Amino acid sequence: MKRFSRLTALLFQALLMAVPLWSADAAVTEQTLTLNYGWNAVWLEVGPVDENGQVLTADQVFKSTDFSIDRVASPVGQIGTAEFTSDPESTFNQGGWDVWAATPQSGETANIAVRANHAYLVHVSPKDGAAAADGAVAGVLGVQGEVVFYQPTWEKGNFNLVGFGIQGAPSFASLMAGSNIVVDGPVGAASNVQKLDPATGAWVQVKGSDSVESGMAYWIKVPYTLPGKGWVGPVATDFPGAITGSMNFGSGPGSLRVVNPADPDAAPVLISSAELTFSNLVSAGSTQAQVSLSRLAPADSDPAAGDLQFFALQPVPEELTWQRLPVDFSVGWAAATLGASESKSVSVGVQRNWTTGVNLREHLYKISVSLNGGSVYRYLPVSATNQDLPADSSSTPAASSFTGLWAGRITLNQVTSLGTAGAPVQPTSSQLPLDIYIHVDANGQARLVPRCILMQTKTASSDLAPTPVLVVNETRIPFFEGIQQRADGLRVGLRLETANFDLPRDLSAASLSSSLRSSVATAHTPPIPPADVTDSDVAAYFSLGTRSSRPTDLPEQYLSALPLDGQLGVGKTVQTPDATPLILDPFHRSNPFRHAFHPQHGVGYPVTRRFSIRFDAAPGTSILTGTYQETTSGLARQDIVSKGSITLQRVSSAATLE
Repeated sequence: MKRFSRLTALLFQALLMAVPLWSADAAVTEQTLTLNYGWNAVWLEVGPVDENGQVLTADQVFKSTDFSIDRVASPVGQIGTAEFTSDPESTFNQGGWDVWAATPQSGETANIAVRANHAYLVHVSPKDGAAAADGAVAGVLGVQGEVVFYQPTWEKGNFNLVGFGIQGAPSFASLMAGSNIVVDGPVGAASNVQKLDPATGAWVQVKGSDSVESGMAYWIKVPYTLPGKGWVGPVATDFPGAITGSMNFGSGPGSLRVVNPADPDAAPVLISSAELTFSNLVSAGSTQAQVSLSRLAPADSDPAAGDLQFFALQPVPEELTWQRLPVDFSVGWAAATLGASESKSVSVGVQRNWTTGVNLREHLYKISVSLNGGSVYRYLPVSATNQDLPADSSSTPAASSFTGLWAGRITLNQVTSLGTAGAPVQPTSSQLPLDIYIHVDANGQARLVPRCILMQTKTASSDLAPTPVLVVNETRIPFFEGIQQRADGLRVGLRLETANFDLPRDLSAASLSSSLRSSVATAHTPPIPPADVTDSDVAAYFSLGTRSSRPTDLPEQYLSALPLDGQLGVGKTVQTPDATPLILDPFHRSNPFRHAFHPQHGVGYPVTRRFSIRFDAAPGTSILTGTYQETTSGLARQDIVSKGSITLQRVSSAATLE
């Protein structure tokens, strides 16, 4: 699927003029930015890509026919936590920076890939030897690309180079209210907030009464007392799947029955629903925070505006149905009014009204929070797929492009009804979330991984970058070091684990003790020599269900990864192999029929799980969405089928499992 990335170069004294664009499968904006001669502190809200989805570099993004951008510096960290200095030039002599120059000299990198929601220092010079004073307006730069819902992760106890989406001229005091970041520090002390002066190239103090400028990246000293992980204003926003950057409603058709108050005689329609939750982090004061939600694209005049209808919902009193609120999102919806320390959830939903073309639609919305003198905003792409239409797989990259660990959230909303004649698959009254982890190696082989630890190789010098690894065999932990450093100086790994997909026991014949191998050989019909026992003989032995207690020599060894059939990618499918599904043997640690302390429930029935994931869209370069279906045998007399949506996001690029 061909897509653009939205690029917002947020600069010192930037004039941000957003003009939303739109296509059937991507929310796109075009922004006009003003650059000054000299150094500019830039905050990019998006990462630009070309029409083939390839990431653009600094020389491709920062260029103009009116002026020359001859140098770009990028903090290596995710949000920019390189060592703070008051002089941009001396910054580059320190660790933690990548530097690109139009005329490279010693120590500069060949190029810099431009990333989304990242800070850059950009130096602008006149063209053709003309003279211009630093700080004077150089001209405008227009960039277009796709937007995502951004959730920052700041490094506490350090200076962070960050920016914000700003409208109007709100004060820093109102933006930072509730963050425990003191903008106006004591007299003589280093300011907690610094901005770049392009006229002098120096960082200067910011006061609480100063206006926050859209497009500027600021050095902000983040205290350990900062609430949560990041800060985008006094009101936090969350919704299911927020980490993916898009409010994805899946393939539908939905399970919530909704009526239209304007046509009360019409039958309710099925809508896919979700909740947006807003929390006011300001703990004191009488000023209330106003949260609004508006649609940026497509415009009402666009014929595609009705393809994916977005509704504000509320329950009908004393009825088991919901109704649409009369909201015009092109004008804006006052979604919530929050007092100090107050949280509120609002219900929204989508209806799929398109029947031709590809199965994905994505519209662009914006969440705005009022501040003193303006507002702070966050983009909200809203997407859904139509399960009756094909996915656009015309530009799906090679399987090796998906190398790494993918973290997924499954939302089950349909299941076999055991109480209805014929046991049909029906929508559920509520949704069940499941976590899943899938690793893809350099050859494109996908594996189900229930647990792993993110670590890295050891190095004796900071000049040699460590290599990220995924440890699934805990005996290998001592050979690597963690990726997070604790306050006591120790580095620890990041453990990722799900209880929803436990893997089968290792019941290979080679793993059995000699006594257990003899038992399998004796139970075989006809009996065979122990040396002739095969893996299938072992599987048959433990599926008979004739033993009332666990064999004492049964090995408690479980697979660390399960190879899957198929590949990741739009229009592709991954599934459990027919020969090796997820089998919970009668004595498996996760067998639901067993009871740890009840002597009559020491053995369960064999349970077999088979699932498939069909990918229908890729909202971003590291995000995949699709539909999930599982068939479970052994829990009831008939198989149980469950269905739902799934969103996968790449969390590590490590190619191997240790």
